[in-house]
Amino acid sequence: MRTRVQTNRQRWAIGAVAAAVLLLSLALKSAYYQLVLTQVLLWAVMSLGWNVLCGYAGYFSFGHAAFWGLGAYTVALAMIYLDLTPWVSVPFCAVVGAVAGAVIGYPTFRLRGHYFALAMLAYPLATLYVFQWLGYQELTLPMKRDAPLLYMQFEDPRLYVVIALAMLVAALAISLWIENSRFGMALTAIKQNEPAAEAAGIDTWRWKMLALMLSGAMAATAGGLYAVVLLVLTPETVFGMLVSAQALILALFGGVGSLWGPVIGAMVLVPLAEGLNAGTGTRGRYSRRPGRHPAAGSGRRGQRPPRAEGDRHFVWRVARAR
Repeated sequence: MRTRVQTNRQRWAIGAVAAAVLLLSLALKSAYYQLVLTQVLLWAVMSLGWNVLCGYAGYFSFGHAAFWGLGAYTVALAMIYLDLTPWVSVPFCAVVGAVAGAVIGYPTFRLRGHYFALAMLAYPLATLYVFQWLGYQELTLPMKRDAPLLYMQFEDPRLYVVIALAMLVAALAISLWIENSRFGMALTAIKQNEPAAEAAGIDTWRWKMLALMLSGAMAATAGGLYAVVLLVLTPETVFGMLVSAQALILALFGGVGSLWGPVIGAMVLVPLAEGLNAGTGTRGRYSRRPGRHPAAGSGRRGQRPPRAEGDRHFVWRVARAR
């Protein structure tokens, strides 16, 4: 638990990072780099959600793609079938993620260690096959040109950066609160020695369930905004194994169980991967990386991205933004 002075310093640091991101967004002129910056923020939120369960409580998960994908498909299906604005469906993703966390956690917390991690891996894979069986192999969000602001279809990609940044600030504030609360102390005790925590009177099952529900809510909300930004969804890109792996890798790189670890990992690894792929002439890694899409493959200024089948709306939007 931090002292009051240390907590205030962290709050000031969060504000400073938010201001720096806004200034960077204003300095970037290319729509491609604005989308990359948005992806950095979304992956940071996803990794912070993973860190709540795995970093603070010590329960490693290979299945957080289930929450990310459920959030993405909640927004997409709500817009397609209910004509629901993302201003409502994206916050509702937090409820979907929390409920999914409760459903997943009830049977899975009977396991520990490697068995828990492997059991979590089954959920996104099973959900992937369910959505394929239901016929949702590829979803394209409808373009709402008559009311673009109402449906978060902005002309300026900087607005997506602002929304993703607000999510990141909220996720950092939640993580900071956990570190300075009884909740965080209970999770730390569970991480260090769960049998001893139970012997001391800590209701470990309750705190673990709350951690998984909060973790799922954060990941699902980030996935919901991802759907709005990318406009095209497939089960493989949101429920695939690499989605869970990327959230884990970002936290491991920056520091598991720390406030800034997932953010540092996202700020370093996501742009680094983009730069390496661009330098080797394979900028179109949207087709291979989780959270990416072939339609965003070209980063050259003034050049129309390559057209992929079924991606006409997204190609048109990226080309128009440039």
